[in-house]
Amino acid sequence: MRQAATYLLCGFMFQSASFCMAAFGNIPTKTRIAFGSCAVQDKPMPVWSAVVDRDPDAFLFLGDNVYADTGAYKLMPSPRNYEVAYERLKKNPDFNKFLVASRAREIDVFATWDDHDYGLNDGGEEHTERLEAKEAFIDFFSPVGLAEPSLDEPGIHNASIIDLADLKVQVVMLDTRSFRSPFIKSKNSDSCERGGWVFSSDPAATILGEDQWGWLAEQLLQPADLRLIVSSIQVLPIEQCFEKWANFPAERERLLSLIAQSQAEGVVLLSGDRHSSEISVINRQDIGYPLYEITSSGLNNALRGRFNVADEPNKFRAFDANVSYNSFGEIEITGADTEHFLIFRLIDEEGVELQALEVALQSLRAN
Repeated sequence: MRQAATYLLCGFMFQSASFCMAAFGNIPTKTRIAFGSCAVQDKPMPVWSAVVDRDPDAFLFLGDNVYADTGAYKLMPSPRNYEVAYERLKKNPDFNKFLVASRAREIDVFATWDDHDYGLNDGGEEHTERLEAKEAFIDFFSPVGLAEPSLDEPGIHNASIIDLADLKVQVVMLDTRSFRSPFIKSKNSDSCERGGWVFSSDPAATILGEDQWGWLAEQLLQPADLRLIVSSIQVLPIEQCFEKWANFPAERERLLSLIAQSQAEGVVLLSGDRHSSEISVINRQDIGYPLYEITSSGLNNALRGRFNVADEPNKFRAFDANVSYNSFGEIEITGADTEHFLIFRLIDEEGVELQALEVALQSLRAN
């Protein structure tokens, strides 16, 4: 049932391990997929105790899994900065609780990166150390389903299908860094009040690059009941003043149109990066069902009380406010046969549920 994902787990910081096979048992009626982003490896991470207490079947690292380009790490030659950052994460006593649980409970682990584990703030294809960053990423996470496994070529996008709660769940981890075109970033508080950043780019600029676009199109044709498409940066929100797909309007539209044209059902978007969390939703006639995005950020460096984070606009937000506490996200799958429900949750580092939204899986099917 979970062979591919178990192989990934056995590789997750256990490079000496060979192939591992999961023990087969009765399919549970309730399963949980946890996820999060933005973890500073040198700071306490009490959130991992809350994650372990939820007993997830899988955990998705959404990016900024370490910060390899800040502080003292800036002074380290590449690839030493990446190696030290991941080693510090591995030795973090709070994170170690998750490592122990992942081994004991066979938690499936998936990952992509964002700019700080990629090694360049707001960086894209111009990053000269992207291959060094890739090697360190693969050494740490040992992901399966890589579209480009060669260490001589950029790209860490990967996809897997796992069986959870008698459903086929597809996990698609996009790489929004390795092939992203440059943009011009400038200050203009009149155009964008919080942060003041405005972005401009060539109309032909890309986020994913043509090869990854073709790969994604193929993935959306694979049979699956629930599809989790992970983008390290936000897809749906268009009003916030920082990195987002809306900085490349044609690319954002291309992604939404691809979901529609592929007739892929059961799509849910996951994202990080923002140091705040929220649930967004749009309704497009061509997709035919509500498209949700759960943003979960950060695991231990959310912006609670700083930089007017609570004032950030988002007309697609499902709730009245965002969440600026340290937290993680969760999708709980309940039910059986043709009656499944998804519960989207944002949970703080003490295990307190901050927001929850229940959605019938059947409602994520085209009318």
